[in-house]
Amino acid sequence: MKNRLSFCYKLLRPLVILLLKCVFGYTYETAKNLPANYIVLSNHATDFDPLLVGASFRQPMYFVASEHIARWPVVGKLITWLLQPIYRNKGASAAATVMEILRHTRKGHNVCMFAEGSRTWDGVTCPILPSTAKMVKSAGCGLVTYKLIGGYFTSPRWGGASIRRGMLHGAPVKVYTPETLQTMSNEELHAAITRDLYEDAYARQLADPKRYRSKKRAMFMERLLFICPQCCSRDTIRSAGDTVSCSSCGMHFRYDPFGMLEGLPQSTVKDLSDWQNQQVLRDIENGIPYTAPNATLTTLRNHQEALEAQGEVTITAAFLRCGDFQVALEDIADLNIHGQKAIVFTANRTYYELRPAEGFNALKFHLYYHSCKEKRAVQV
Repeated sequence: MKNRLSFCYKLLRPLVILLLKCVFGYTYETAKNLPANYIVLSNHATDFDPLLVGASFRQPMYFVASEHIARWPVVGKLITWLLQPIYRNKGASAAATVMEILRHTRKGHNVCMFAEGSRTWDGVTCPILPSTAKMVKSAGCGLVTYKLIGGYFTSPRWGGASIRRGMLHGAPVKVYTPETLQTMSNEELHAAITRDLYEDAYARQLADPKRYRSKKRAMFMERLLFICPQCCSRDTIRSAGDTVSCSSCGMHFRYDPFGMLEGLPQSTVKDLSDWQNQQVLRDIENGIPYTAPNATLTTLRNHQEALEAQGEVTITAAFLRCGDFQVALEDIADLNIHGQKAIVFTANRTYYELRPAEGFNALKFHLYYHSCKEKRAVQV
């Protein structure tokens, strides 16, 4: 473990824990009976998850983080210097990231990564790739699975920087020794990781309701919801305080202190999200493109940006276009979102970021692309 990381981690951890308790009312369990070195796999619900997980571990560890953090002008440089994250390009191959993780674990270092690779939009743990289990076994170290509870309602991905204070708790689920891991097949380990990290925020909330306090509970829900559940207009959703409305038909509903919806047939964001996903599939079947008025497209290399195009964005089952740039959907190897509204993707061995103007909904392009990709896979 590099001396700088060890010193900074041990110095900052008590201060971070105090901050988490004051801001969030966070509670956690300290990890015990740990192997000599290990990989921590956690579910991913908030932007603060590295801090939340780190509270439970006294020993320093390297965190896997999204590459865009390295491009933050001041804070990114500070994070890079203090904690030396393992940066990963979302929307691109993870091969280089895996090699970096293995390099650290084979030196006896500890590494933490968020196995889903992306924050949940609806409160349910995202699918975990089987290759994660293969990587853990290749590392030859131990494994600690870790679960965060209450993160989705505290800081939903669509909710911007606003915090909803309520129950937020983190704890290790299970500790696997290197010897135990070697007795498990990749399939058995993948099943165990999926089981340990699975969290359905609404199922838990319905079984044991917890109140989350905020005056801006529904703010920025238009980053999640882009189709009106009443008139099916697109890009007409607006939010203010605890209310969401449609500028086309006047539909409105309330997001209450328990995260439930009042004024719709759907009572949870999960149900509303499922409904919207089905609408996306219908739009693809009917050949309806999704558009946004303006965005900037850049290429990314070594944390440096170069302007590629600027203008209206359009996605169809055949292509993605920004201004005078166009790429076939089948040439896009992967596409993801970092934060709430920036799209990153790899096409023809080039890594791109699509940075939107205000009011841009990135999720609709993500859903459209992945629905088309799944449809092509079924047809093949």
